[in-house]
Order: sequence, then C-alpha cells, then structure tokens
Amino acid sequence: MKRTLWNITLASILTLVAYIALHAIWGAILNEFENPMLESFLTALMTTIIYGFLMLYTSKIRKSVGEDEVVSDYKDKKYTSLVDDLKLIIKREAKALICVAAIVLICFVLNTFDRLVFEKKTIVSFPAFFFAPMCLFANFIKIPFVGYALSAVSDCLVYIIFLLIYRKKKYNYWMKNKV
Repeated sequence: MKRTLWNITLASILTLVAYIALHAIWGAILNEFENPMLESFLTALMTTIIYGFLMLYTSKIRKSVGEDEVVSDYKDKKYTSLVDDLKLIIKREAKALICVAAIVLICFVLNTFDRLVFEKKTIVSFPAFFFAPMCLFANFIKIPFVGYALSAVSDCLVYIIFLLIYRKKKYNYWMKNKV
C-alpha cells in the first residue's frame, strides 16, 4: 500500500509540474474560446489525461511492473478481450483505485473545512495542494462534492483506459517476440 500511495503522489506531483509548465501555453490557447466554463473543463480534462498517463508510468512502466503482470496473467492463457482484461485489472488495481478516490475525498474534506471555517485557504488544506491535479473537475462543477466525485471517477477511468491499452500492447509485443 505504501508503494501505491507513493506512485499516486509522484504522479500527482509530476502532473502538477507539467500543469504549471504548460499553463501558459494552455492559457493562451484556451483564452481563444472566451468561455470560462469550457476553459475550466478543457483544463481539467487535459490535466486528468496527463495524470492518468503519469500514474501508469509511475506504477507500471517505470520499473516494468506492468510488463511482468501481463506475462504472469497471460503466461498460460490467451488474451481474449479488453473486457476480460478489465476484470483482471479491476481485481489487481482495486486498492490503487480506492486510494485515488480516498485522496480526492480527503482533499474535498480539507478544502471544504477551510472554506467553511476560515473562509480562505489555510495550512489545514495545504496537503491538498500536492493532489490538486487530481481534483480539477471541482473547479468546473460548482457543486463541490459532485466536482470532486467526478474528479475521482475520471482519474480512475483514464488510468484504467491507459492501463488497458498498455497491457494490450505489451501482450502483443510479448507474443510476437515469444515465437
């Protein structure tokens, strides 16, 4: 569980760095839309996609864990479909997905506490800063809990989609080079 939390945190911090670095470019492009809601949505979507990829990278690609899992899962059986692979992924990644959702929920609680008690950001919600890229849909949707819930769901969904694609590519590569 420590490794999972570390991978989630690292992916979030890397996403935060990318967000800050790319904000000037995104801002210039998105200002052309002249619609703050669309700008907020597209920023949240792009950041969620970057987070999903970086989560895949930190947890599966960086140390070849994902490749080892594919070899282990399909050593004695054939890859049949994305749906069957999804079942394997959900079993294996359940703790990570729950952890992502829990972190987003904790960010919601910390930020809500600051907003309700102090009416501004304080040291209480400071830890949420490092996980801000995981919560950007809260800026798009004005009902706070719904925005955070959408953030948690989209973070998990994008990560799973990237993981499905990665596993399919690794399986095809492994089978091609096995023969």
